[in-house]
Amino acid sequence: MATVAEYLLPRPYERWAVLAGDELTEPAPPVPAAKRRWLYRHGFRARAAHLYDFETYGPEEYLSDAQRYVGAYYLNGAWRDAIDNKLLCHLLLAEFDEHRPSVYGLLRGSRLHPIDEETVPTPDGGPGGRLLGRTAGPASSIPDGADWVLERLDRERLVCKRFRGGSGKQVLILASEGGGYTINGEPCTEDELRGRLDGLDEYLVTEYVRQASYAAAVYPGSVNTMRVLTMYDEEAGEAFVPIATHRFGTRRSGALDNFSQGGLSVGVDRETGRLSRGIQYLPPERPEEFERHPDTGEAITGRTVPGWAAIKADLLAIADRLSYIPYIGWDVVVTAEGDFSIIEANNNTSALIQVHEPLLREKRTRRFYERHGVL
Repeated sequence: MATVAEYLLPRPYERWAVLAGDELTEPAPPVPAAKRRWLYRHGFRARAAHLYDFETYGPEEYLSDAQRYVGAYYLNGAWRDAIDNKLLCHLLLAEFDEHRPSVYGLLRGSRLHPIDEETVPTPDGGPGGRLLGRTAGPASSIPDGADWVLERLDRERLVCKRFRGGSGKQVLILASEGGGYTINGEPCTEDELRGRLDGLDEYLVTEYVRQASYAAAVYPGSVNTMRVLTMYDEEAGEAFVPIATHRFGTRRSGALDNFSQGGLSVGVDRETGRLSRGIQYLPPERPEEFERHPDTGEAITGRTVPGWAAIKADLLAIADRLSYIPYIGWDVVVTAEGDFSIIEANNNTSALIQVHEPLLREKRTRRFYERHGVL
């Protein structure tokens, strides 16, 4: 119903339908009716009762779900589609190639349409063409997707993900292990893998990014990413970071690190890169806090992201360069001290990022949202 409403209702009412649809269909915590009514009056979904510290902070210090779903969604104007489209975003970041994983191609109609041409040879051994413009050679020269992927898996892991979408939904991590194959860590046969690949459409095939040792030590079963939010301050003429978190996978989240699927969300001190406690939340259960990883026992609280100052400086330089897109949620993998890869960028960021601290406590952040009509 929410999807239909997005097409039928005028802006911004369709976003209210999406908010209502998510609240009605996603797992919700048991919240008393009076508390739920209070939350709804202030623009929050029921889950906020468990995630936000309303005893310490007032509701006005949090970016509400209504403000996030409606106002913040439109903040980037026409550029929101370019940011949320993973292929267009990859091309938009061409200037910063050292921070981009390779995108080998687009799976469509069982074929792999090359994008980063130097990486995808055609069946006759010649160079692959680019997606933009005409692909070199006849249609028959475009590689068979399953054949190309299986051949490539002999050399490296691969990631398949829809060119749109978020929250780790429909992400496949493919590997060749012990003479067989795995999809998101689950064993499968070659025929099963081929069947899965043949069923994919509009999926990007990308490089699998290797994380730095500190992140692998905490949890090696997933690539553990950071979500860093940047805002462009037009008055000061510079970008800034209002909030950052680190995510770590768990046995419950499988091969992915997403908070919505059972991963840990960890607060990051924006000045020092020091990690705080981890929080895991799968409603209707209550959130749990961890100073050590619940599966590996490795310390989380007190660790520091290696080279955080350099990472933040480089991200801010990119955000300054893209100042016409003032609001970006970056998903990055730290690959070495002071170095990182941008897995994707997001037009919006989940309000759940505030589980560690309210976004609107700082005047600069509040002014940004006010200037753009979100508050």
